Amino acid sequence: MTEFVPSGYISIREALNRLGRELFGSEWTGEEHTARTGLVSADKWLKMKNLPGTGASGGGMRRGGIIIGRTLPVTARVPSTSDPRGRNTEPTDPCDPFQAEYRAAERHAAARHELRVRLEAGHPEAAILDPWSGELYRAPARMWRQHDADRIIKHGRAQKPPSGNVGSLLVKRFVGASVPAKPLPAAEIREAIEALKEKTATESLTRPQQAEFVRQSFPNYHVTERRMREILRAIPVLPGRPRKSDKKV
Repeated sequence: MTEFVPSGYISIREALNRLGRELFGSEWTGEEHTARTGLVSADKWLKMKNLPGTGASGGGMRRGGIIIGRTLPVTARVPSTSDPRGRNTEPTDPCDPFQAEYRAAERHAAARHELRVRLEAGHPEAAILDPWSGELYRAPARMWRQHDADRIIKHGRAQKPPSGNVGSLLVKRFVGASVPAKPLPAAEIREAIEALKEKTATESLTRPQQAEFVRQSFPNYHVTERRMREILRAIPVLPGRPRKSDKKV
């Protein structure tokens, strides 16, 4: 079942896919999250496979006791089940079939690192969705300075601060740097006004909060100051609400 993502946010996987396309272009496949970690590059394997004591040759073992599967090449004819001639029982070079997966894992690691750097800087922001209350909690910047920050991003799960339920890690919807946001078209203004009216009918928002709601509702567009003033003027200010908040937009 697809995990629910609140309006104005995207999942960690989608955030990584956007950054991956920004960093690697067409080389990014979107399946990098399935790549296993711990594989070695072809260059490293060729340097270490015949070294004594590395576990890289002889017994078919990797360092750490992980068994390397022995893929036997198909022979045209095997003379007899008891005759070893015609068979090749030597372990094949394990780096060959795994290089594409190794490179995918490297791309995913690079995208995770870039997302961590941006989250720590506050652009974009991350939030934790409490699955029991439905509340969204802003992920503090210090979370991305901790030793397990990469693991949190990789699994897309985090504990709400200061302590509590573990929930889904989400990222505020953003547009990649390689895709500049277009100005909000005049045709979308009426839709923005109606959406904001529905929001303010059930929830009291200051002008800055209303402006932020509009920006989140149209993440693929840049809402200019002139457009924003036009939208906010159409929303009545409730009695008792300070009008000077208009100047903060």
